[in-house]
Amino acid sequence: MGWRWLARMRTALYLLAALAILSIIATAVPQEPNVPSTVAAWRTGEEGPGQLVSQLLDGIGAYDVYGSALFLAVLLALYISLTACLVPRIKAWVRLVRHSRPPVVRHLGAQDATESFTTEARPEVVHDAAEELLGDRRWRVRRHQPGQDDQRPGQVAAEKGLWLREGGSLIFHLSFYVLLAAIVGGQLLTFEGQRGVVEGDAGFRDTAVSYWSYNPGRWFGEGDHDGWRMELERFHVDWIRDPLAPGAGQPTEFRSEVRITPAEGEPFDAVIDSNRPLNLDGTRITQLDWGYAPRVVVEVDGEVVHDTFLTPVVASGGFFRGAVKAPAADPDLGLDVFLYPFAPDDEDGTPIPTGAPWADAPLLVFEQYRGDLQLGATQQTINELDTDALESEGFAALRLGQSIEIGDATITFPELRHWVGYQVSSRPQVPYLLLASAMLLGGLLASLYAYRRRLWVLAAVDAATGRTLVTVAGRAFQRPEAFEEELEDVVEELAQATGGQWQRPEGPPGDRHDRPPPTITPPADRPDRTEVATR
Repeated sequence: MGWRWLARMRTALYLLAALAILSIIATAVPQEPNVPSTVAAWRTGEEGPGQLVSQLLDGIGAYDVYGSALFLAVLLALYISLTACLVPRIKAWVRLVRHSRPPVVRHLGAQDATESFTTEARPEVVHDAAEELLGDRRWRVRRHQPGQDDQRPGQVAAEKGLWLREGGSLIFHLSFYVLLAAIVGGQLLTFEGQRGVVEGDAGFRDTAVSYWSYNPGRWFGEGDHDGWRMELERFHVDWIRDPLAPGAGQPTEFRSEVRITPAEGEPFDAVIDSNRPLNLDGTRITQLDWGYAPRVVVEVDGEVVHDTFLTPVVASGGFFRGAVKAPAADPDLGLDVFLYPFAPDDEDGTPIPTGAPWADAPLLVFEQYRGDLQLGATQQTINELDTDALESEGFAALRLGQSIEIGDATITFPELRHWVGYQVSSRPQVPYLLLASAMLLGGLLASLYAYRRRLWVLAAVDAATGRTLVTVAGRAFQRPEAFEEELEDVVEELAQATGGQWQRPEGPPGDRHDRPPPTITPPADRPDRTEVATR
């Protein structure tokens, strides 16, 4: 009973829907293997829907959907169900394709479409021409010659679309095998990481500890990284600067010139454009973000406590915001930094921030704090400053190349570069997803537009006229209108090949073949073998 339930295609659809629901849950709820800190915050109630709901989610395994027993059970049941559905169908289809032959008829009967014409060619010549013509059109052809005890007339029987329609349906369903395997394999073997690189800096190496954000699949280990190094040699960005031009302020160029040093091999230069990512043996590097990287030097009592390039992110208002954290100072020193790329001076020397993105007149504005940065106590990004345990020492502004003293600290803004955020991803499942998509689309088109049809060509001498009457009739199991047009093409070519006269009927398909096929007067010596009758 259970096996018969699994062997139904309806069961496979139910299981596929359950798998889709579980995937939606995995998308909406943070997954512990990818973002354990977020899951921990949800469990304590600091973030998310609350501690009670979090306990319910934890109880059903929603924090690790792809590793839960429920997901694996549904996936296994789906594969078993698809196998139980498809294996018998594949066997039947192979048996049908290998052993099926077009049937030979005794009477044409009331077929879906019938056409006829006369010719001076003998019936054998007509049958030879029909066999060649239909073979060239890739029909499965069967030539029948009547025998002493065979009352069926000589004819050419043909069939087409037998394997394509059912084969398309099988390919459509087999595509779900490939699709599911690619999805599951992608969740296990994929990798995605993000890292910002400053122009002209040392770059970064492809290792787990080098990324700012790191989301590996369950089976992607630290040893799976290739270990190459990437340096940003130059970043090109420009905009439409004319305020009256269409699209003013929109970027016109967004390109990175990088240098790649493989773990084994010679370094080489490459270009990463906004619409042209870089592929390194299956690893894809894409430009994700960019910004200005001001170099900020902080000295306290003559000792340098901070000297690095910041990577601030753009904020609403046209400025970039970042933070300086100098725990080496005593007490800790922090700067909340605001960079305005284009802030020219007014007539009285007052800087006027414009919000324009080009760095023709950069202005660095910051607020200095002293106290406890709480670097180990709270969760902070590199551009975020926790001011709960800090005291402000006032605001200041610097032009490029300037310095300022605030208390015992000296702040210098000596240099401005670009920084670019890259996304590095390895998705081995992508080719298989494309294959599954192609199989699904191809199988669907074949099952929808391919149609099975049969055709017979009967030629016999009419004793009354001495000419050969050729009758071509057929039946379509699907799409009869398309078949009628195809049959007329066959009749037209056959008439031309045998010297017959035939004129394509007028009117839309479906209204042309209401008349029955003609009858002929058979020769007196062989009445049974040449009869072409209607029912």
